Amino acid sequence: MLLELPSAGYGPAHNPTRRRIELFADWIEAEALLSGEPLTKPGLVDRLEGTSLVTDSDDAWALLSDAFNVCRSRRRVIREAYPFSIAGQSIELEDVSRKAYLFCLLASLPEQYVPLRKLYPTDFRDLFEEVVAASLRLILPGWDVYETGWSKIASEGKAGIVQRVADWAKGKFHDPLVFPAANDAQVDVAVVKRFSDGRSALPVLLGQCATGVTDWKDKTARPNIERWCKAVQFSSTPVRLFAVPFALDLASFREASVESNGLVLDRVRVCETLAVLPSELEAKLAEWLDRASPLIPLAA
Repeated sequence: MLLELPSAGYGPAHNPTRRRIELFADWIEAEALLSGEPLTKPGLVDRLEGTSLVTDSDDAWALLSDAFNVCRSRRRVIREAYPFSIAGQSIELEDVSRKAYLFCLLASLPEQYVPLRKLYPTDFRDLFEEVVAASLRLILPGWDVYETGWSKIASEGKAGIVQRVADWAKGKFHDPLVFPAANDAQVDVAVVKRFSDGRSALPVLLGQCATGVTDWKDKTARPNIERWCKAVQFSSTPVRLFAVPFALDLASFREASVESNGLVLDRVRVCETLAVLPSELEAKLAEWLDRASPLIPLAA
């Protein structure tokens, strides 16, 4: 199977729009996943030549070299959790069990394939929150990680999540009315470090997980910590956490970190610790991947 080439997103070179090498690296990885066969640079050059994505053969080779370098960088950082092997001028799927990375990869494709924004099974939003929570439990051993997205606390309403966060952080009071529009008070995951003495002044992370390819940048400043400090009287100010399934380039990561002013987790950071997943979560991701993969557009 050959994955359809997007008409825009990371080129062409003569276009004044900045070339998105991270996006093209995603396309290469998705092609390797769906084809089930090794991809070679010469074969990919043949795919690109004559398209609007490159100006000529040399430009195609340059684009592929840059994208392969990105893939190598991902493998170097993520190590065992990265599902692809890269040798010389080829890349192929090495380990299909690395479900966390494959899930985040496919969840990122709607940026390049607009129809997927409506076709994908919508539960990937809830699944991404579970993936982030699983990652945080390994990144921050000894911390308590709570999944607080709307699907988890719908029966309690926003008052429930504000009350829970107040209890976890040993806050003194709560006022859910400061969040009139946000059902989950903008928090999808809460992380607290407790001490055996039972006292307050605890470090707290309040996190937003954003999966929308068109609006994630608008959510980088969530949750609103200033507003949360009006809802809960914390003994120490919480730190913001922002997570996305996308592999952010340096410019996008810097933009997210400046806007968030907290901990930022993109695909590379989220997946780094997830070579092995809890069995229940692995089964959920496998089932979602089975439903989503056939929806990705293939070349005619």
